[in-house]
This record gives sequence, C-alpha cells and structure tokens, in this order.
Amino acid sequence: MESKDHTVLIIGTGGTIASDPTPEGLTPLRNDTFFRRIRQHPLLSDSTQDFSSEVFTTIIGRNTLYPQLRTPPLDENGSRVEYEILDLDRHVDSSEMTPSDYNNIASLVYENWDKYDGFVILSGTDTLAYTSSILTFLFINAGKPLVVTGAQIPLSLPRSDGWTNLLDSLLVAGVLPYSGVGVVFHHQVFRGCRATKISPNFFAAFESPCIPTLINLNVKITYSTDLTTRSATPPPPLVHLLTSPAVLSCIIHPGITGTLLSAQIHALPTCKAVILSAYGSGNLPLDPSNGVLKALEDAVGKEILVVVISQCPVPNVYPLYTQGRTLLDIGVLPGNDLTHEAAFAKLLWLVSRDDLNFKDRQKLFEVSIAGEMTNTSNVS
Repeated sequence: MESKDHTVLIIGTGGTIASDPTPEGLTPLRNDTFFRRIRQHPLLSDSTQDFSSEVFTTIIGRNTLYPQLRTPPLDENGSRVEYEILDLDRHVDSSEMTPSDYNNIASLVYENWDKYDGFVILSGTDTLAYTSSILTFLFINAGKPLVVTGAQIPLSLPRSDGWTNLLDSLLVAGVLPYSGVGVVFHHQVFRGCRATKISPNFFAAFESPCIPTLINLNVKITYSTDLTTRSATPPPPLVHLLTSPAVLSCIIHPGITGTLLSAQIHALPTCKAVILSAYGSGNLPLDPSNGVLKALEDAVGKEILVVVISQCPVPNVYPLYTQGRTLLDIGVLPGNDLTHEAAFAKLLWLVSRDDLNFKDRQKLFEVSIAGEMTNTSNVS
C-alpha cells in the first residue's frame, strides 16, 4: 500500500511536558529548547538538521510557529506525520488555565481546521481532563481528531513519559481512523469527556471510570466498537465561553447547611450553574431544619442550573432514594455518571450559549450530547 504523509498541528500551552528545572522548581519556559529536544529525537523527527543549528520561527500574533518536522514511518504502511508546533504566548502550569485559555485554543483550532488532518493539544495534567471535556463540547461531531496529552515527567528529565505520549498522539491525530476529542496517555485513548486524573504519581495517570477506552495502543492496536472515524464534517459554530466565573462547585459534607450553600452562591454574582458533589448515588441532607433544600430551590428559582453528581470514583446519580426524587421535584438535575470535569464543561458550554433559555439548558443537560454520560436519550 502506498504510504501517505498526514499533517498535524501541535498547540503547546506549557505544563509539565514542556517544563525545565529552575531554582524555583519545574517551570514551563517559553523558548526553543522544547522544539530542539523533539527535533533530535529519532522517533519523532527524521530531520537531518544539526541540533545546534539556528531555529527559524514564525511569529503569528503573539504565538510562535516552529519549522515543520516529519516523523519516521509510524506503521507498516510507511505512514508518516508532518507536524508543526504552535507555541502559545501564554505558557502556564495547568492549574492556572481559565476559560479565556480554552477560547484561545478553540479559536486556533478553528482557524487552522482546513490546514491539518488532526490536532494535538499539549497540556499540564492537573486540568488536562477539563481541557479535553471542554473541547469535546466545543467540537461536537467534528470529523477530525483533537487529542490532548501531557506528561508526568518533563521531556527535560530522565524517564520522561512525554516521549511516548507525544509519539502516540501523533499516530492517533495523524494516522489512525479516529475522530473526536480524546485523551492520549500511557498507550491508551480515552473519550475526552470521560477521562479523569486518578494519580499524580502513576504513569497511567488517567482513567475513564464508566466506559472502556476508545483505543488501546498495545503490540496490536485495538479499537472500541464505539469509535467514530474521520469524516468531512466541519466543527459546529464556535461558542465563546463565558470568562467571568459562571459555574460554582460545592462539595456536600456532614453538617453542611443551606446557609453555607447560599453564601457560596451569593458570593458569586455571575453564577449561572452549581455542581453539587453529593454522597453515593446523589444523596445529600434534606432535613428541613438544615435549610439545604430551600437554598437549592431558591437557586433554581433564580434560573441557576443546579446539578448533582457523585463523589464516588465510579459515579452514578439517579433518583433511587427519597432525597433524589425530592430534588427532581424542585428542578435539581441528576448528573448520572458524569465526571466532575465533564459536568463542569457541559454546564460552562450550556450557560455560554446565548441561543438557549433556562428551560432549554435544563433539557439539554439531561441528554447525552457528546457521549459524556450514559443516557437512553441522545441529541446530534
């Protein structure tokens, strides 16, 4: 079979994978050292350029585009990936990521959609699952792959897992028959809105607790039957995410009161949605004396979306007990098996859409839009 070169754009946001040791600790520096490291790696670049040679970059806005690199053959058909690295002006630890950063990443993908076969977003791992979840909703049903990856150990240090994660990401984004937003980590591809970080120490740092992985990159590559292949489907119209704080997250704990919940909601004047991380299958204290039910009823009355998810590592919220049915009666929505990251992303996406009213947002939350939760109802 004739080999084919595929094109990929890598967008660098910083994070551990691009960090270097400094007197203050690991820091994602913004210079050409990261590019030089990749260019000299024999599995990531077949370039004959000398590593010490000058790097000629192109400035696009405030971002830096590095010269194109080309991988050696990545499969038995001789498929290679030609890729470029677009390094963002703002390099951050992923704990500093904001909706403004997600708007910037999404805009860059939109602007370059027709130029590349796929996209790789380099992210710090702490909020990587938030990034992948948010991109999932912004690029629903789009016919190209957008994969998010990072590393537990920087490329600048020995034993970095970033090399493998980056190589796997180029294979997935450039060659494999896959479309959609995914997390590529430790030889696995997870659905972007189902992944969650489980450990800061394991190389296998991510899981999708309620569904199988989409692709397993073992000696033999295996695919889920739920895989969506590439197509000519363009991304939907770009939704500009609200940059003022709009989604509040509250953890239910013993002794919590309606006064405490109301105080948190009132302290955020721009609040449009609340995530309640509750016990078990969505249980929380609703004795009239603690005021929790009244606080939630007041929030829904102000057209604030209130959603209950589970604190359990393998979540599932459904109105099995009296508490759950009582919450349904006042307009509080069950989160089914949503991860916290997916719940946050879905709510931010919903409240950022000017074309939806409160009732529309409630209805859309209850159906699976992008495979983010197990539900008998789906919308395209």
